[in-house]
Amino acid sequence: MNRVLLPSVVFALVAIKPSQTNQPDFRLQVVPAIVYKVDDPGGTRTSSFVFDIAVICSTNCDLTATSARVELSSAGHIVERQDWTTEMLAKIKRTSFRIEPNTPLMAPVRAINLPEAFELRFYFRQPQALAIDFIGVRLTVADAKDRRAEHMLRIAIGYYRQKTTLNFPIRGHGIIGQDYVTNGGHGDFSDEFGIDIDGLDQNYGELSDANENAADAGWGREVLAPAAGTVVYARNDVPTNPHPGEDPGEAWYRLLHDPVNASAGNCVIIDHRNSEYSVMMHMQPGSVTVKVGDRVATGQVIGRLGNSGDAFGPHLHYQLQSGPRLWQYQSLPVKFQNIDAPLSRGRYFDVK
Repeated sequence: MNRVLLPSVVFALVAIKPSQTNQPDFRLQVVPAIVYKVDDPGGTRTSSFVFDIAVICSTNCDLTATSARVELSSAGHIVERQDWTTEMLAKIKRTSFRIEPNTPLMAPVRAINLPEAFELRFYFRQPQALAIDFIGVRLTVADAKDRRAEHMLRIAIGYYRQKTTLNFPIRGHGIIGQDYVTNGGHGDFSDEFGIDIDGLDQNYGELSDANENAADAGWGREVLAPAAGTVVYARNDVPTNPHPGEDPGEAWYRLLHDPVNASAGNCVIIDHRNSEYSVMMHMQPGSVTVKVGDRVATGQVIGRLGNSGDAFGPHLHYQLQSGPRLWQYQSLPVKFQNIDAPLSRGRYFDVK
């Protein structure tokens, strides 16, 4: 990738479409639909954002990305230009939004299934002082006969302004096990701003020597509603995974109703009535105390920390998202009023 810092230039980009009928027929789609940046932890004074450019096609999907021109803009002026070669684009190429013959039964992609040839995952970390607010991606694609076409997307970049005042969903000692996609954490648009919360004991210890769920210090910790709202999803029937660190396998999920959503384990989603929804996953079976339609208050116990679904060990996955259904709405950057931000990987906490 060639990176060139530019003087101020007016940012004016025009979409390019194939002009001949024998050129590859495709369109570009950004995932997620709205791209949010977040400030990086550790006092780096940088902000990061991640998105995918999906190459959508109806026929002749044997396509290759041959080049890309990326222009980062602030207040209508280009501040950096990057040129990506075929070899570099191949390194960020994925196919995670379409269903393949070997796609697991419980894979969240089954809830979206885009007709894509492939997607390209772009990750950017920029000085906060540059105030990047738009990015232009001009992508050239070739088919198997080396016929080429070009499309372009202009994508807004900004900070998310949270509307709901939230409290942390568990109390006591703990640690953040995994956090945002911008810090090497969750990787899909539907959970990219999720955080994994592990409970610890009074000495900030996590496990005894036993390889059992009950040996985990967070096992059975009360899970609390972060804010008032209405329950729009509640599941209480997903069995506990036998041991920490073990995937129960596809056969396990085949026995369950709605295996795609079962990958979230026993889960509650609360509608805060402002296009913000709190999602809490992986709780103990039988511990969920609410049902769809219930009104809950801030701090109300809704379940207990467990190891159900795609969890690989006892923890609570929490995310704020823009809609009521699992896997189909994008997650949102989140802050809690009773704990300091940022909640990055390895951060200890003690919430009273």
